[in-house]
Amino acid sequence: MFNVPYGFYGGNPFLHSSYIPDQQPYYQQPPRSYYNPREQLAQQARARALAEQRARRSQWLPEEDDDDDYSEEDGQYGPLGLRERLYLDARKRQQQLERQERMRQEQELVRRRAAEERERQLQLEQRAREENERQRQVLEEQRSNMLRQQKRERMSQLFEERERQNAHREASRSPSRSPASSPSPSPQEPAPLPTPQYDEKHEEAASVIQQQFRIHQSLKSIGASQNKFKDLKNGFTFPTTIEFIQPGAPDVHIFVETQRRPLAEGEEPAPVDSDGKLAYTLRNYPLHAYVEALSKLLMELDGVNSWGSADVRKRRRGVVKEIEQEVQRVEAYWKGAWQDYVEAQKEEMQVEEAVQTDEDM
Repeated sequence: MFNVPYGFYGGNPFLHSSYIPDQQPYYQQPPRSYYNPREQLAQQARARALAEQRARRSQWLPEEDDDDDYSEEDGQYGPLGLRERLYLDARKRQQQLERQERMRQEQELVRRRAAEERERQLQLEQRAREENERQRQVLEEQRSNMLRQQKRERMSQLFEERERQNAHREASRSPSRSPASSPSPSPQEPAPLPTPQYDEKHEEAASVIQQQFRIHQSLKSIGASQNKFKDLKNGFTFPTTIEFIQPGAPDVHIFVETQRRPLAEGEEPAPVDSDGKLAYTLRNYPLHAYVEALSKLLMELDGVNSWGSADVRKRRRGVVKEIEQEVQRVEAYWKGAWQDYVEAQKEEMQVEEAVQTDEDM
């Protein structure tokens, strides 16, 4: 140190390495920064991206000073602040709730339209069934008329054939003329058949046959009506919920859960004092349709002629009695349900009055 001439360190002895304890060796020092155009362009691009990001954020967040600035020198976009994250989370939740509400409304609209479509299909099916039933009745009536006409024609032909045979037998039994006086008929020209002669016996026999045929057709019609009644009865199920019209408010309907069981076969219904009225709605449609079908069967049986036959009258009376008992059974079922509902309401009112009286005391 003393051998170094004074002024070797620029006139400052403190520049010696012994006076600079934090100085690193040259091989450990970072390289010096030189001007790099690529790095400068990258910094400018990062600055523009940061400005665009801040512009987008300003659309959703209020303009206010943000203490958590991003570092432009690092070139990284840090996370949003707490206030900004809460605002964005609240907006996302609001949008999600709005989407759920729209989806719920769309589903409700789809369900409503599906219910309307089902109701429309049921109405169309009912109309189609009624139209088919009317067409079937018309065809059945036409077929019955045609069969009666054919039967009368066959019977007339049968009578004519029998008369021809009887006349031929009587002609063959009568004494023949002498060969000299009566010329032999030509084999090429057959003798004409005699014209049948009808008397009172023939007319009486025809009347008896026609009467028996009419009685048979009446019994057949009664049997068909009885089969229809059995099919309707087997296919009907008593409803568990019946819709009634509220007394004094025709537009208000009451849904009543039935508690009674239907009457058994042959069981006499007890007298029921009920002022309830059934509502003409889709829920009560099976009940109304069943009663209407039974009424139509009674009308059909009323139109069957007995032709003076006791068997026809007895058979018709028995079927009519069965149908009327079924109508009474159905009526007692829904009237009993209304009576149970009214009694339950009265009991509830009595209990409420008793509780109110106890509270007043």
